[in-house]
Formats: sequence, structure tokens, C-alpha cells
Amino acid sequence: MSETPSGDSGKGELDASDSNPAVVPSDDEDLSAPAELPSSGLSRRGLFIGAGAAAAVVAGGGLGAWLTLRRTPGSGAVNRALKIGHGGGICEAPLYAALHQGIFEKHGLNVEIIKTAGGEIKDAVGAGKLDAAPGIFFSWLKPIEQGIDAKLAAGLHEGCLRIVVPPDSPIKNVSELRGQPVGVGAIGDSAMSFFSLDLLDAGLNPTKDVNWRVFDADQLPDALARGEIVAIAASDPVALLPTLKGKARELTNNSQGINKQHYCCATAISGKLLRDDPDVARSLVTAWAEGSRWVGANTSAAAKIQVDNKYVAAELPTVDAILKTYGYNPSASRLKAEITPGIAKFAKTGYLDAKTDPEALANKVYVDLGLKW
Repeated sequence: MSETPSGDSGKGELDASDSNPAVVPSDDEDLSAPAELPSSGLSRRGLFIGAGAAAAVVAGGGLGAWLTLRRTPGSGAVNRALKIGHGGGICEAPLYAALHQGIFEKHGLNVEIIKTAGGEIKDAVGAGKLDAAPGIFFSWLKPIEQGIDAKLAAGLHEGCLRIVVPPDSPIKNVSELRGQPVGVGAIGDSAMSFFSLDLLDAGLNPTKDVNWRVFDADQLPDALARGEIVAIAASDPVALLPTLKGKARELTNNSQGINKQHYCCATAISGKLLRDDPDVARSLVTAWAEGSRWVGANTSAAAKIQVDNKYVAAELPTVDAILKTYGYNPSASRLKAEITPGIAKFAKTGYLDAKTDPEALANKVYVDLGLKW
């Protein structure tokens, strides 16, 4: 397990023994949803307020005070302590932003983030050792089908999964990966799971026609350079860094093609927290989504948080450039709409039980916390 960076009391290490301008709401708007901030045009709700409304916000104590009034029901000032796992990815920016910008605290949450190895994080959430973690829903389907006690509640952002190949590679599309070694961080991880859908569309059997090779994430670019693998399937920054350095080119990503998904990252919540305190779970997901919107409106500041706290091993301009490629429009309802059809197609890859009922598994995977956004 990698060391957790020092410098913030909200960070820790998993111990296996431990059990912008405001938006004025309309009369019929759900006040349990967080305020949506403008994020470089990515927000799909109206973002304009009149001069009089703006003056009212300022007179009432400013944006921070107004946002505080929009806490979720049951959040209050409970100061509930929560442990959230993370892997140190650039795409985890909403989590880091919510912590360092005081968004979790504003929602009555005392959050500690804990660096956790990719192969351990799902088990830790399922066992209640972690209260939550970010992750793509495809990589959570099999564990949940097999009994992991966790559910997905909302999507956070899109755009962080990629397949890259050497700049001079003759490979032009995923169909040419048949029989080839493709590097991943773990069998069944987010990138392997998602791009199996593209392989399926290209007429390949993802479990038989591709030679998946596992490397530590930071070793994947070197393995590509040495010719041990012909491609990397990974999340950022692993897949994008060699591309930015001119040592790879992008073959595809999860924002392209027929299998485009709105969310590469979602909120996975432990079943224990959902049963014990659903109001706290609702507050957690709402604050996390607010962190995503903040990143969308403040990518440079979000990049600085990641670099200054050594969450990612990349330079500030690189992290900033990567964050600007994502789409930040977090949604609970949109994720819910994508899960059933996503499961139906993912079942064809062979990673799920052949008798999987997409609707039944969707009900097992997704938790409706009553969030209207």
C-alpha cells in the first residue's frame, strides 16, 4: 500500500483492524440539491441571476452563507466522522476539492480520506471499514453481484478513461487489439471493464481475445515503451501523461463512440452507512457533487490542491490541463438512468453471470437517496 502524503489532517492510511455566482432556486426546485455553479459552460441548468437577486445574496451574507442554507435534510451540524478511500488519481479531484474547500465540513461532515490500493478499496467499502469511495460503476458491478455490501448513488464527472498506444503504432482501432497484450492496473479495473464494451462492439471477446497484462500503474508507461504491451487501458493520469509527453497517442476514451458514458467516476457508499444513517449518506453525496461543480469552475485551483498535497505525481500545468478535459455535471438521476442499459450490455462481455437480470442487478447496485439533480 502506498504512503499517504502528509500535510492535511483529513488524510490517513487504511487500517485493516479498524472496524461562482449563485443560482436562485425556483419555487418548485428541490432545495435538498446543492447549488450548481457555472463550470465553463458545462452546467445544463440556468446559471443567470438578476442584479437584484445578486444583491440579495450579498446582503444575506454572501455565496457561502447562501450555500450553507442548502444543506441536505438531516445534515445539520452533526460533525459526523467519515472515512473515504481514494487511489491518488487526478480524476478524484472532486473529493480533494470537497475536503480542502470545506464543503464536507459545511454539510456537517468530518471527512478523512485514506489512500487505498485499487484491489482493496471495494472490499474495504463493502466491509464498512471505509464509508465510501469513488469509482466507475462498471468496475463495481461484479463485486456487488457477488455480495459486496455497497451501492452507487451519483455520477461525478466524465472523461478520465483512455486507451493509448505508442506514437508509431500501426494500431488504428480497438479491433486490432485481438491477440495483443494490453496493460491494465488490475484485472477488472475501471478501464478494463469499460473498454471491454468497445472490444465487444468490435467483434472481440474481451475475456479471450485480448491478453490483459497487469502492472503497477506507474509502471505501465515504461512497459509500453519497452514493447511489453501494445497499449495501456487506464484512468488518468496514467494513460494521459505519456500522451502529453509525446510518448503515446490516444486510441479512444470513454467520452467517444457508441459506448460514451457520462460518468467515469461515481460515488460508491457502504451498505452499513446507508442503513445506519441515510441522511448522512445523502449529505455526503451532495457535498461530493458540490465538490465536482467547484472543480469544473476552478480547474487551476483544483489542480493546485492535488499538487500541493502530493495526491498525484504530476506537475501543476499537466494536472490543470487534464482537469480541463473532463465534463463536470454530477447527477444522481442520470447515473440511475444509465445503469440498467449499461448492465445489459456489460453482461455480454462475460464478466457477469450469464443469468444476470439487468433490472434486478440495477436495483442492487443503485441507491436512490431522493436527490433530484
